[in-house]
Amino acid sequence: MVATRDAGPVCGHLAPYLDTRLRSRVTSPPLPRPRRTWRRPTVGEAVRSSLAWAWSMLVFSIAPVSSVLTLGLFGPALTTFWAHAWGRPTLWLMGIKVEVRGIEHLRVPGSRIVVANHQSALDMPLFAMIVPRAPLVLAKAELRWLFPFNVMWVALGQRFVDRRNPEAARRSVAALVEALRREERSVVLAPEGTRSRTGELGPFKLGAFHMAVETGVPMVPVCFHGVGGLMPPGRWWAEAGRCVVEVHPPIETKGWTADHVHEYADALRADYVRWLAAEAANP
Repeated sequence: MVATRDAGPVCGHLAPYLDTRLRSRVTSPPLPRPRRTWRRPTVGEAVRSSLAWAWSMLVFSIAPVSSVLTLGLFGPALTTFWAHAWGRPTLWLMGIKVEVRGIEHLRVPGSRIVVANHQSALDMPLFAMIVPRAPLVLAKAELRWLFPFNVMWVALGQRFVDRRNPEAARRSVAALVEALRREERSVVLAPEGTRSRTGELGPFKLGAFHMAVETGVPMVPVCFHGVGGLMPPGRWWAEAGRCVVEVHPPIETKGWTADHVHEYADALRADYVRWLAAEAANP
């Protein structure tokens, strides 16, 4: 049985991908690649980005102190508070204007799995700006050594995932599944697993889809448009500009089965390809 989104199929073109052999053949159409220039930042860009980094360090330092002072009793609420306090001001300091569409899909009660494409380091403040109440976020294990981010992450009850260790990754996902079952919380993650360095959508890993099969909670796709060109991988600074955060209606996952996780992933990835191409054609 294939779950539905509202009245129609979970993804309008799921049927062509029901053969698992087609998974590796789902490719992206040509999309505008992020502007890759290795020029030095202008004075304005350097100043704005330096202020944004300073604000980030301040938030990352104060957040764990607030958790300790409250004895960890308000972890979920503090996570939401500090995420919002960090995300929007950071983007504003960098001179980035954000248009958010469909935010109402994240403002309803209940657990959900929130997924998004991953283009840039700017995805983190964008996610922080829109996260639903009491989010649980998986960060890559390499950030475990980034002070003071690592202290804040642990103090607020968030988790790291070691993508190179399948057993550790499974344990991280299992802990999130338990949290979804026991508490009214939302999990936030990027199915690509890492940032795209080419501007093209990467293959989707299956963790989010296995999580949906085990819990049956709705999956909310978020699509970031125009972010990669503002701060491509390898840069510490961002260009001023505009980007779009598009929150799509929840996908109902009750009735999903483990036998079809490849098809669910391929169908959702195909939707992302279509969304990105449509926005690129009509900036």
